[in-house]
Amino acid sequence: MANDSLPELELANVRTRERITDTVERIKQKVDVPARTRLAVAKTRQRWHRDPTPLVALATIAATGVVAIVVGTRIGRTPAGHLAAPPASTAFTALLPFGARGDESAPGRKGRKARKAGRKARQAQLEQDPGYQLRTKQRRRLAPVQAQAAKYRKQAAKRAKKG
Repeated sequence: MANDSLPELELANVRTRERITDTVERIKQKVDVPARTRLAVAKTRQRWHRDPTPLVALATIAATGVVAIVVGTRIGRTPAGHLAAPPASTAFTALLPFGARGDESAPGRKGRKARKAGRKARQAQLEQDPGYQLRTKQRRRLAPVQAQAAKYRKQAAKRAKKG
């Protein structure tokens, strides 16, 4: 610095000032959000004008969403939309192995004993279901195999810890 001449220092000073001015202009340009937003919107419009596929897809998705909401609310307001208390004769309740849901208690009783009797009746009805019987048989067949597999897995883990 001591060897620098006055014109060189002045030149360096001017260049630094120019760099600072450029930086300030760049920051102002970046900060000009409305102009950048207008530019982005204009570019997007041009893109959509050339190829409207994304716009069409967006509109389709929005329309589908609105339709789904409208249909869902309509279904929710119908009696069939509430599975807590469906009508006795729907296709859904006909497929249930223990009748319609919602009849939690046994008829003619109230309280805890009624709920217990209702559960017992549903369990008895469920045990008459052939699908349920097949599932329980399969579980009984697989239980010993699963127990053996768990035993071998534990033994292998022990061997791995030792070795």
